[in-house]
Amino acid sequence: MKKYIVCIMLPLFFLSSCNNFLELSPEHQINENNFYKTEADFENALVGVYASFRGIYTHEIFYLVELTSDNTEVSISSSSVAEMEFDEINMTPSNTIVQGFWTKVLFTIARANILLERLEQASLSTVSKARIASEAKFIRAYSYFLMVQIFGRSPITYGEFRSPEDIADTDLSLKSSEEVYAQIIKDLKEAEELVVDDSQEDKGKVSLGAIQGLLGKVYLTRHQYADAIRTLGSLIEANTYSLEPNYKTLFSPGNNNTKESLFELKFISGFNQGNEYSVLFTPASTGLLANNQQGSGRITPSLDLMEAYEEGDARKQASIGDTIRPNGVKEYSRHGLKFVDLNAENPRDGSVNFTVLRYADVLLMYAEALNEDDDIDRAQTYLNMVRSRADLEKLEISDKEDMRESIAKERRLELAYEAHRWFDLLRTGKTQETMNAFFVGKGLNFTVQNHELLFPIPRREIDINPELGQNDGY
Repeated sequence: MKKYIVCIMLPLFFLSSCNNFLELSPEHQINENNFYKTEADFENALVGVYASFRGIYTHEIFYLVELTSDNTEVSISSSSVAEMEFDEINMTPSNTIVQGFWTKVLFTIARANILLERLEQASLSTVSKARIASEAKFIRAYSYFLMVQIFGRSPITYGEFRSPEDIADTDLSLKSSEEVYAQIIKDLKEAEELVVDDSQEDKGKVSLGAIQGLLGKVYLTRHQYADAIRTLGSLIEANTYSLEPNYKTLFSPGNNNTKESLFELKFISGFNQGNEYSVLFTPASTGLLANNQQGSGRITPSLDLMEAYEEGDARKQASIGDTIRPNGVKEYSRHGLKFVDLNAENPRDGSVNFTVLRYADVLLMYAEALNEDDDIDRAQTYLNMVRSRADLEKLEISDKEDMRESIAKERRLELAYEAHRWFDLLRTGKTQETMNAFFVGKGLNFTVQNHELLFPIPRREIDINPELGQNDGY
């Protein structure tokens, strides 16, 4: 079995072929001898880590976190089996999208591991080493955070694999959620200590605010409310970020480096470095995109989401639409608008950046933690900050459960289509209640079983390494 593990796992850690390990040695030696020597080498390697993380947000994450929720649905009859499994929350171990997510996340972790291990031996300045390590640890932590929320467990690896023997001798078994979260928090605390320059000029680079924002989210997910309050409160009190007055600006072309963005993924059209959102979120017909181009209809806003907005909510028009004009004739067709470039020459090569963490998310997380800590008045203050930007009246709430429901609703509408909804439902323990009611409302006889709160470990990975084991129920 070890021979098969070696053969499949090598591509994950940059050894390019399983046909003959002897053929790989020269390439490996070239990397060993000629790369990871100068600061420019490490900068290039760090770009690779960012690029791998960005790859997670090309399309898989939206199936896992939005299509499984009450926010969206598939609107075409030609959808794949894998897509329908998400729409019905009936994932199987052979789901190709789940497999793609697993591979991309672990590939990102592997790249970060290689960079961090080589960095320890590098002859770089102390400042450069600290900065690069801080950014790599943040991305590794975020990657593990995605893994543990989706699968409940994850392999934990640290070092570089220089030979098949290294891989065969390494423990690649799935670790418990407790172990994974301990690694995440350790990475983030170390990243926080290593921050050198926090100028906030380039939101595509990891900053102190991004680290604290993610750490606060991890604590909130763990229901460590005092830690979340301390971490998110420190971030807010620093007064580094603020809400962008025009909500639509956050998701339109030219949205890079807004004062609300904590961390964003850069997309550049024309260089095979663009995003696919203009296809993913728009209808499978003409009448919306430029030059009679059409989208795919694969992730469409649900009617339930459309009807959840209050009258006058400025976010609705910026987030979702319901009208297209094929051949100039008005036609009803729901579609997402966030991160979509309606005038793109190629809708699969969009230039709108994706914001992974932003200040409104921080304010709502802080409100949630305060409310769970029985500080309802302060929670209301931060909730209303977000509502005011949306041109909505301030709420006056004195009941803790009412506040919970209001914060959950506000998060849904504020962060729709931003890959948060499934995680929010999991964290608040509302997945089954919410989704079962959603299915009933659509006249569907679907229910979310307990085991479906976690996704299946991909079958291919278990075939390679049976010791991984499968999540219960699959």
